[in-house]
Amino acid sequence: MSTYTNADGQSLKSAIADSLLVCDAVVVSFHGIDSVSTSFLNSSFGELVSDFGLESIKKKVKITNYTSSLLQSIKKYINSLSYELV
Repeated sequence: MSTYTNADGQSLKSAIADSLLVCDAVVVSFHGIDSVSTSFLNSSFGELVSDFGLESIKKKVKITNYTSSLLQSIKKYINSLSYELV
């Protein structure tokens, strides 16, 4: 899986959104992925937050198999969304 384009992010967003409609939680593995683009984050996690709400995504989406720099990027992005939503 590529993690650089809007289309890549939209694919992940669709998979997570579809799963959340039938499951209480979703696990997203970033095994083998070292970095993500802002475009990818906007089209995946950004749209998920817009559709489901920040708190819901924080509670229902678990990220696994990540590098520390990747996790920092995702957390920084998610935290920036909380400021935008205020």
